[in-house]
Amino acid sequence: MINFFKQTMQDKSLKQIPKLEVGCWVNVFNPSDEEISYLIEDLNLDKNNIESGLDVTELPRVDFIGEDMYIFTKIIPDFEKSEVETHLIVIAKNFILTLSKSRPPFIDKIGVGEMKFITTQKLKCLINLLALNNDNLENASMNVVKRMQAYKKLVELKERDLNILLEQEDFLNKLASSYHYMNLLYGRIRRRVEFFEQDNEIIEDLIIEAVEGVNLCTSSLKTISNIRNYYVVYLSNKLNRTITILTVFTIILSFATVVSGLFGMNVPLPLQEHAGIFYYLVGIVLVVCGGVVVYLKKRDII
Repeated sequence: MINFFKQTMQDKSLKQIPKLEVGCWVNVFNPSDEEISYLIEDLNLDKNNIESGLDVTELPRVDFIGEDMYIFTKIIPDFEKSEVETHLIVIAKNFILTLSKSRPPFIDKIGVGEMKFITTQKLKCLINLLALNNDNLENASMNVVKRMQAYKKLVELKERDLNILLEQEDFLNKLASSYHYMNLLYGRIRRRVEFFEQDNEIIEDLIIEAVEGVNLCTSSLKTISNIRNYYVVYLSNKLNRTITILTVFTIILSFATVVSGLFGMNVPLPLQEHAGIFYYLVGIVLVVCGGVVVYLKKRDII
């Protein structure tokens, strides 16, 4: 889908326009083959970079081709799905373009007027988009951190919980990688593009936030590793305790089996003619088994 928007200094709000105009914003998400051809042929955009903008595995980077600047960032379209996708920002001579496979959640903030978005000021729009993108990554990171704090309080994890932890660990690795390359991206943009002093300060803030994001992801990954290690130790202790209990019962049953086996032999045995020998033997077996259990409990074996 391709939408065209425009807002000048004189306009009070962002308005949608029917076609491309100088100084407009072209918002593209989940484009069809015909729309991709339109971007490449009619808007004269680089084919490789447009295709890379729809590749979820593309790393954050910036590419300069002629007067056009192609900026690849990372977005989280849906926090619940924990998927990281590529978001392409193109600063062309006559317009600014955004392209992604899924609709970025922060685009709505621009549409409803929460952020001033003067499309004729392309570099200012770029700063705003980078800031919104950074907020998107930060919100996703905090969402994962909250989940990890909840799992830290669980005494026992189920198989479903372990699968979720593995998914979140993979997601955090992707976030940490995205933050790292975004940090490099900000530095390269600062070196190649001349911003106003105020915009330079915003870029510096984004760099600091990216470093903090990497640290947050690293800390959360360590938390997941600690939870997993704790659970491995917990399962190991539980297994050892189960094996110990089964071993004790085996020993107890073995004693009863030996006694019953001896008196089941077809040979003369002491007291075999006694009328109450069966009850005596059962009593002896129970006393011995009880004594073994008491002894093992005192030794804290079971």
